[in-house]
Amino acid sequence: MKHISIIIYEGVLSTAVSNTVSLLISANEAAVRKGLAVPFLIELIGVQNKTVQSNLPLQFCCSRMISERFDTDVVIIPPMSTDLAHIDSLLAENVSLIHWIKRKYNERTQLISLCTGAYFLAESGLLDHMPATSHWGAMEDLQKRYPRIDFKPDHVVTHSKAIITGGGGFSSLNAMLYFIEQNLNKKISIELSKLYALDYGRTSQNIFAVFSGQRLHDDDEIHKAQSYIEKTFKTDISVEQIAGQVNMSRRNFIRRFKNATRLNPIEYIQRVKVEAAKKALETGEANIADVTYSMGYNDLKTFRTVFKKITGFTPADYRNKFKGQEVSN
Repeated sequence: MKHISIIIYEGVLSTAVSNTVSLLISANEAAVRKGLAVPFLIELIGVQNKTVQSNLPLQFCCSRMISERFDTDVVIIPPMSTDLAHIDSLLAENVSLIHWIKRKYNERTQLISLCTGAYFLAESGLLDHMPATSHWGAMEDLQKRYPRIDFKPDHVVTHSKAIITGGGGFSSLNAMLYFIEQNLNKKISIELSKLYALDYGRTSQNIFAVFSGQRLHDDDEIHKAQSYIEKTFKTDISVEQIAGQVNMSRRNFIRRFKNATRLNPIEYIQRVKVEAAKKALETGEANIADVTYSMGYNDLKTFRTVFKKITGFTPADYRNKFKGQEVSN
């Protein structure tokens, strides 16, 4: 039996905790039905207090605190309920947790971060030079804070050494399905994905991403260039034209643009166009050809290729999936 410790800190996202516990309990029940031993012992472990009030009208009652000495096989770090503006204070309040996570890893404990729980792993330094994922909406901030980490914004799950990271929101439960499959079997993992209506085997979270401009930098000239792109993207604009708007040579502009946004100007223009196209397709009011031409593309095949590269879906598939829905953060 594996001892699983789910960390409960002030500011933890309560729904992520309850969903994770439910999935693991269901895994235990599925194993017993198949004549197997109960695979997981599940405990809630407090950081500051044993009783933690969640962001919803419910409390978590923990059986232990991280200040106590105990052995465990797996530590799960759920996401936080705070926004990006308050992450610094949340990390500062949980320095003891970050040190504890590092100590447990050195004791050969497996670590799993779900969604923005990756901040705690990143802060510990354990993810340096390793692949990792998190919520797509936090990815720009994570990449800026922790440049030594090989973040995979499109990935739903990464697994390197004894660390698993899960993607954003409920897609992070795919990391738990992956963990269950690794420790039990694929049949049980698929059974649970059907029970919880999870998309078993999903590898990308790109379809859920909302491109918001990569603005977390201090280069004012590049901010101006981004604003110019976002105003004129439906026209046939060139890199030289944009560089001219900020009085730079083409070469210097590309270098500074990529340093600031992590994208080259062509990639940035494509993402702006695709984001606008997604919104048009969600309304269902225009056909794909009209959307293509309105985004400044003259070739349907080129637009389809770019759209699928960024979202993982063809324009037609995306429209069919999200027509009449608003996809936002």
